[in-house]
Amino acid sequence: MSGTYDELPRPVPVRPRKGNLKLWAEMDGDYLGWDSFSLRYGLVDGCGMIPEETGSQHTHDYDQIIWFISAFPDDMLNLGAEVETDLGPEGVRYRRCAPHAVVIPKGTPHFSPIVRELERPFFYVSVNLTRRMKAELADPAAVASAGPWSKFRGEYDDRVIGLTFNVHEPFHYDSRWKQPTGGITCFLGSETVGLPVTMAWSTIRQDTFTGPRRDDGKHHPHAHADFDEGLILLSQDLDNLTELHCTAEFCLGEEGKDQQMFPLTKATFMPCKKGVYHLPLTFRDVKGACVFITLGMH
Repeated sequence: MSGTYDELPRPVPVRPRKGNLKLWAEMDGDYLGWDSFSLRYGLVDGCGMIPEETGSQHTHDYDQIIWFISAFPDDMLNLGAEVETDLGPEGVRYRRCAPHAVVIPKGTPHFSPIVRELERPFFYVSVNLTRRMKAELADPAAVASAGPWSKFRGEYDDRVIGLTFNVHEPFHYDSRWKQPTGGITCFLGSETVGLPVTMAWSTIRQDTFTGPRRDDGKHHPHAHADFDEGLILLSQDLDNLTELHCTAEFCLGEEGKDQQMFPLTKATFMPCKKGVYHLPLTFRDVKGACVFITLGMH
């Protein structure tokens, strides 16, 4: 029997080797069915430039946020690599060896990230606030390679953001009901990134429930009246980014009306348009670590 939301879940199309990406996926708005954003995701296991649209200095006519996150759930505070991002017309260089995010406002000249040193693989996630990813080459007279090092207090410092973590689900769900996931959670608000987007990254390592509760402590469906939300489930199995090694139960719709439950076992993107009730997310039979990402488009 068909339901209202049957067509919404989108499998994450994980692909084999591309440059220094052992496994990767790319999902534009045509695939996701959204105008709000598109995604590029990969497991980086080698040095060199991370492959994007071009290896030259370029700009986008949309905002971009790039995350660099540990791929090892036992050690999420250590990236295991040194990553360089070059920003601005002069190609000002920033290098970081801890988990971080880089905010690239539209029109900002930059190079694709470069891995200078690598001890172990890590995850790279590019969130692009556009339906289709594309690049425009910067001024041909601009620098052809990396420029000067960033100063102690540089022009682009506020765009390179170190990540901090909690050991429970996001506290904006109400800290009275904090729920252990066996993993770790990072949250970036729109005030931090300076763009109309919020993002959370959580590692799941045990059976748990994530999501808001009523005052009586019971979980209940909720809806966002003024923004769209995308929820992404990914595996932390470094040889198979598709298999979650658990069952993630996700509900869409109102209880007693049009509610549908989706038992997800593979990497999936789940869109939640504003006004649609949903009940994230029960994790059962967790046998390996997985990642739960939320994106709110405000």
